[in-house]
Amino acid sequence: MSKYMQVYKDIKQKIEDNIWQENEELPTENELMEHYSYSKDTIRKALSLLEMDGYIEKRQGRNSIILNHHLVDKQYLSEIKTVSELNRLALHHIETELVALYIVQGEPFLMETFDSTAEMDFYRVARIRSIDGQRLEYEISYFDRRIVPYLNQEIVENSIYNHLENERNLKISHSRREISFRYANEEERQYMDLGDYNMVVVVTSTTYLENGQPFQYGSITYRPDKVTFVSMAKR
Repeated sequence: MSKYMQVYKDIKQKIEDNIWQENEELPTENELMEHYSYSKDTIRKALSLLEMDGYIEKRQGRNSIILNHHLVDKQYLSEIKTVSELNRLALHHIETELVALYIVQGEPFLMETFDSTAEMDFYRVARIRSIDGQRLEYEISYFDRRIVPYLNQEIVENSIYNHLENERNLKISHSRREISFRYANEEERQYMDLGDYNMVVVVTSTTYLENGQPFQYGSITYRPDKVTFVSMAKR
């Protein structure tokens, strides 16, 4: 791991663990250089990445300010985070409920995404996620069983990524995401608390391992008033 990524990960962890809190100033660049024993260029690269990911804001004539990075309504587009990781400080009561778990074959969109044949197996996982008693997310995911050979209710309702990373020792790298807005379908109306809303926000993604191999394809549907997507833009 590069030096600036080490600094980035350490500062990010301190923010997520609430050691350095929202609206506080970070130490100066010189103080960070002394603390980590790295060059100013390394520190600046780490701070730039933290700003891009929405953890801090650089302000003219002042130290960097720590931004709110808790799970409320915000999803940061530059990260792949499980719900438990986003809710590290337990600010919300979150429950995941398995709706369906079964094996499918021969779906054209899966064959294209995973470069597979009609005989290859995929898990289809449907889950409801309730936040503070409201069913606000509905997720459908497909997992390549060449990479994910076994799932059960306990794994699915706990954390699939925790199972893959800590029990199967897989290295999850990145995800390609598309965001769209459309009318809710029958399945979403059945499993989500949409209230007066007939529209949903849908994030469709393909997720890859460190070696570039896709292992998951799926979508998460959100009630539109309960999610904000944050992306930091640099000029």
